Amino acid sequence: MRKFTLFICATAILYTISSCSKDQALNSTKKTLFEISLTPPFANSVNTTWNQVLGGEAIIQFYALHSDTLTASVTEDSLNLKNIAIYNKRLTAGNYNITLNTKSMAVADTFIRFNAQANAVAVNKDLSINLTATSSDGVITISKNQISSLERPTFTPAGTNAMYQFGLANGYYFIYVKDAVNGTIRFTEATTGDSYLKDITISAMNQYDMSAILYTTGISVHSSQFHLIPTL
Repeated sequence: MRKFTLFICATAILYTISSCSKDQALNSTKKTLFEISLTPPFANSVNTTWNQVLGGEAIIQFYALHSDTLTASVTEDSLNLKNIAIYNKRLTAGNYNITLNTKSMAVADTFIRFNAQANAVAVNKDLSINLTATSSDGVITISKNQISSLERPTFTPAGTNAMYQFGLANGYYFIYVKDAVNGTIRFTEATTGDSYLKDITISAMNQYDMSAILYTTGISVHSSQFHLIPTL
């Protein structure tokens, strides 16, 4: 009888060890790394059909918030915003503050400059992060049909000799300029070949859509505010 009892105890111990080993095996395969991708931080402006142009280098930072399973730390990447749709990052499960900031400090550029963030993001599965963005840029646009094919429009900040050429996208020549900067727009009209000049002061989050008044020296400017709206 004693031998039988000992056999039962031994069997129970072996079963417990086996069960624990299985549990540990299951726990060891539990996923702790997740893939994070980014939704572009904004889409169309509210009052026009103009699509904001992403580009240039940016810095993205992942601030790990301290918890029982995660040590407070910062992970940083550099990325070209033209490739934002294919960017991804593997992160350990936990909560993160995420920031995305463009690098360009130029007075004017051919892509919008912005700061974007998302706070206390719970990373417990693969997910696409939606960032809320703000910008101190305004944008000047001129329809491609208005402009001579021989040269691009230019922007020259007041008091400088710098000359920034417009980019071309979405059927428009365009340039982004920092808030409160003033300068001169110069372009050649397509049908007449006449040169046009326009002095302008830029306000952040405004679009200035320009068109030549034919057979005069005047330029019509339609100004409207835009808002950076998340693309969900």
